[in-house]
Amino acid sequence: MESLTFVSLFLMGLSYGSSACLFSCMPFLSPILLKHSGSIKASMGVMLPFSLGRIFSYSIIAIVASYSAIFIKELINDRMLVNIILGLVTITVGALIIKNSFSPSQSGCCTVAGSGKQEKLSYFMMGSMISFNLCMPVISLITASAYATSLWSAWGLGISFGLGAVLASFLLFGVILSIVAKEVVTEFAKYKSKIEISAGGILIIVGIFTLLGWVKV
Repeated sequence: MESLTFVSLFLMGLSYGSSACLFSCMPFLSPILLKHSGSIKASMGVMLPFSLGRIFSYSIIAIVASYSAIFIKELINDRMLVNIILGLVTITVGALIIKNSFSPSQSGCCTVAGSGKQEKLSYFMMGSMISFNLCMPVISLITASAYATSLWSAWGLGISFGLGAVLASFLLFGVILSIVAKEVVTEFAKYKSKIEISAGGILIIVGIFTLLGWVKV
């Protein structure tokens, strides 16, 4: 019976990730992928930590819900806290993109590695914050996890839902949009730096709007 719950949550996450979540993620991911448009591999460098952040949050939601559904529901419902964290992370990513666009392409190995780790952590945090959204699919995850037979079972329910939720966005943004972005940057190669700065600027604006509560996730 429990295996049926895993499948149901995966399908629910897939449905959610293929509809409402795609539109929620678009303002945050599109500018980033425009900057990382060199290849599908580069796009995966964004989508992997971002998706892992989402799956991590759904897992935490499920685990905590297995102990206290009321507590996690109130935590997720605190949109002000989530918007503040997500807004600050988004502004940080935008600032990093602008900063790196002014850096020489052949930077020292330590600088590149440090910058890459900072960006990946930011993508992970962004994905984590976006996932704290009290919508019907997440409420269903909370409800199912509240009746989980064990901590591991609740963790598995969160993973199942998370995998379904990230699948559509991973394919759309990680593959399809990356190809489109690559074509744009290739076509306007001489404006690559300006495109990256614009992408970072857009992210900073989105981050400010998120802080103000004008962008809903």
